[in-house]
Amino acid sequence: MKKVIGSLVVLALLSVLPASAQGVRFGLKAGMNNTSMKFDASVFNSENRFGWFVGPIVKVGLPVTGLSADIAALYDQRETKLNSESIKQKSILIPINARYSFGLSSMANLYVAAGPQFGFNVGSENFNWKESDSYSNTFQLKKSKFSVNLGAGVGIGEHFELGFTYNIPLGKTGDATWKNTVDAVTSKSTYNENGSANAWTLSACYFF
Repeated sequence: MKKVIGSLVVLALLSVLPASAQGVRFGLKAGMNNTSMKFDASVFNSENRFGWFVGPIVKVGLPVTGLSADIAALYDQRETKLNSESIKQKSILIPINARYSFGLSSMANLYVAAGPQFGFNVGSENFNWKESDSYSNTFQLKKSKFSVNLGAGVGIGEHFELGFTYNIPLGKTGDATWKNTVDAVTSKSTYNENGSANAWTLSACYFF
């Protein structure tokens, strides 16, 4: 169901591209990300972790010189370590970027890009681990999230692009909760903290 939702989002966005758009290019995008999971509370120790992503991309030239737009549907897998436990997140990401490029030569150009990104969790939503015999923790990922991408890159020839992007979450990635399992039967007390995951990404695109 989540994959269907992601596909519908892509189709809807493609349908509203301006009719005067030129130079539609289809391609494949792949890369790696470095994720840092951060919390408002200091009870969690986080470590940067690498992940990867791959999927189709469409780039559309706009009537204004140097301007274009792109949209992709990416399968993304990333991992973050909280204390001694690893959390692996699998998502379908839909980044939509406005781009401005300027030529360095006939064979290369630079571009800057920015735009929103929609994410849909397609992996596990709950992760559990024990801190001790008395305490257990639960991390619950949100089913969807919204973020913004800021990036730049270089185009090489007619087919290749190398890019660098910083992803900034605007919605909650998940709720971190910790629970006293001994008292849970009687008190049912739970404490919540909001979590977010920032990511640096390096990508390569090949346009057909």
